[in-house]
Amino acid sequence: MPANLELLKADIRHELTQLKQLVKEFQSVTEKLKHEEVPTYDRGAIGYYLHNFYNGCESIFQSVASFFENDIEAESWHRDLLRRTTLEINGYRPQLIDDQLYQLLDDFRGFRHKFRHSYGFELDWDKLRLVAKN
Repeated sequence: MPANLELLKADIRHELTQLKQLVKEFQSVTEKLKHEEVPTYDRGAIGYYLHNFYNGCESIFQSVASFFENDIEAESWHRDLLRRTTLEINGYRPQLIDDQLYQLLDDFRGFRHKFRHSYGFELDWDKLRLVAKN
């Protein structure tokens, strides 16, 4: 078990490094968030950053869930996985995120779903900008 725990830690550290790089690169587009309207191309690029950010967070949550729980229902696993991060599981693991962070990440989760199932020109700039500012 200690080797597996070290692997989990390594996976999380790697993902956090990737997320830090993503946040650093996202800084190059934050000026666009001040505009009332941006071209479809820019919406898609900003949306892709947000999509990648949530994927990174979810990857960490998946690693933790696989290590400790490993029984998420296939039908609603994205929502269930995020919800479970707010739970402390006595004797196994602490709560990963608080309710406030859960609400923010749930917005990202919802946006990621919309992003994956829409065309770039369908993205609502006001909603995208709100998620991006958070």
